[in-house]
Amino acid sequence: MSYKIYFKHNLDVKINSSKREEISFLKITKNNFKENSELIQKSIDTFHSQIDWNDMWDLDECEVRLSQDEILYLLLDSGIPNGHVWYDSSYLYNAFVSENRTSGDSLWFIQETMWDMKEIFNLRRISLYVDDWNIRAIKFWKKLGFVELT
Repeated sequence: MSYKIYFKHNLDVKINSSKREEISFLKITKNNFKENSELIQKSIDTFHSQIDWNDMWDLDECEVRLSQDEILYLLLDSGIPNGHVWYDSSYLYNAFVSENRTSGDSLWFIQETMWDMKEIFNLRRISLYVDDWNIRAIKFWKKLGFVELT
């Protein structure tokens, strides 16, 4: 039986992360969903090609989430989606970066999206949870400065 481990990140200090020239992020809201739906679908398809998870969201669910003022960020590598992360206010979830990434891309992407959310909504912290069996994710979030809530 697995359980959830809750984490928080106080948005006060950014860690050093390097950005390759080829990468960027694209913020998706309800206002630009339609013109970016092809890119969103490519990110979904990349996820499905690497991970077998029955609860993965689709374009319809994406549109519903965006209509509820959630925000989706896409990681772009030379304009091609290579990952995504969702935010529901200060809650981060459904983070994914392709196994085809370059070292450091995940850290840069997540950190930049967190600081973008901080600036837009004047957030002081971001929270998330990880299933206890997902050791790789736990190590990543700790490396990024998240601390486990007790």
